[in-house]
Amino acid sequence: MTVGRSTADHPPNSDRPYEYVIVGGGIHGTCLANHLITEGEYTRDEIRILDPREELLASFAKKANQCGMETLRSTFVHHIDTESFSLESFAEGHHRANELVSTKNYPDRPTLDLFLDHARDVIERRELSGCHHRSKVTDVTRSAGTETYLVKTGAGAIETHHVVLAVGLGATPTLPEWTTSLPDDAPLAHVWDEAFDPTTPGAFEERTFVVGGGITAGHLACRLADRTVVTLLSRHELEIELTEADPHWINWRHIGKEIHTLPVGSEARLDRIRSARNDATIPPYVERRLAEARDGGALEHRQGEITSANATDEGLSLRFDDGTRATAARVVLATGLEPVPEQPLVDRVSESLSLARGAEGFPVLDDRTLAWRRTDSSESAVYVSGALAEPSVGPFARNIVGARRAAERILDPPDQARTDPLPMSSRGGS
Repeated sequence: MTVGRSTADHPPNSDRPYEYVIVGGGIHGTCLANHLITEGEYTRDEIRILDPREELLASFAKKANQCGMETLRSTFVHHIDTESFSLESFAEGHHRANELVSTKNYPDRPTLDLFLDHARDVIERRELSGCHHRSKVTDVTRSAGTETYLVKTGAGAIETHHVVLAVGLGATPTLPEWTTSLPDDAPLAHVWDEAFDPTTPGAFEERTFVVGGGITAGHLACRLADRTVVTLLSRHELEIELTEADPHWINWRHIGKEIHTLPVGSEARLDRIRSARNDATIPPYVERRLAEARDGGALEHRQGEITSANATDEGLSLRFDDGTRATAARVVLATGLEPVPEQPLVDRVSESLSLARGAEGFPVLDDRTLAWRRTDSSESAVYVSGALAEPSVGPFARNIVGARRAAERILDPPDQARTDPLPMSSRGGS
């Protein structure tokens, strides 16, 4: 599905700096650009979204299709537009209200197609594709003798007053140790591999093991069970949770009480957030899809781990932690991505601009503005949205609603008097 096409492959030369350069054209970057134009009254010529992909939201759409997502876990009020009921109005206006899926004890959720079509409509109406230029950012430095920044790309450097890192969850899959000895042509894939496509005809003739226990693994197992016999292999019993965290965590007042009262840059913040996130869980509607596939004989769930694997002419020979084996197998991993603070760009930007890193390498942010603090505790004009902002935005930071919350803070931060943070943790700077 085409979401929004860039109008140029490279950013044009400009006689004056941009107001905002946004690194990343996913949900977070696109949502912020829309807020800046619609609510902040910036012009399109003052904003640039830098992303190497051909279209805005291309990475999100690709990943959603790779894992077999049919509906979003988020509700219909969570989307990239500024008005809460925009998606609902779009659905009703296009006679697609049936794509707002009823969910017990929860607001309706949109289908993936409805969500993306609404996003495309927002991008077209707000002409956001005119802000998008296909470039990969390699670093951010200070512009000599000025208060501006230089965003360096493969097509040259771009000068701007503000930089926003909206870089997503990263691109490096997490691989179990037993995969390291397998040849490149082994029947092994990761769901987030660039070339992985669950709908490729004839790609899964033998028994396929989907390794993982969260929502991605659940979606993927259901999708693959439509065309082959699947075993969902998880280390633990499947845990059922409707949402990624308690909805109270959407509210800034709750976030301030639970997180902002803890020292910035501290391990305590990360511990609090992780205890609140329902990671590696499956919502009830995915559990029902799994049960239907089990009842039809196309899927089984097995609890355990693969301890070793060898490639043979027939497929993979697998050994499990209970001593049993499987032969002629294929494996698709749904084991997540490497931690977002470990992205090379994050390292380069923090080093180039002397920006503070806290526990586990997360940026030390100003809770009021989401500006990345310098190592001397002063505030830079580099801002963060997405998973990198978790220590300030909370357990929903990486989600769609987190994009809207981050846009609110960056565009219209609250009064300083209401958000004075505790001092930086002793583990803060780098």
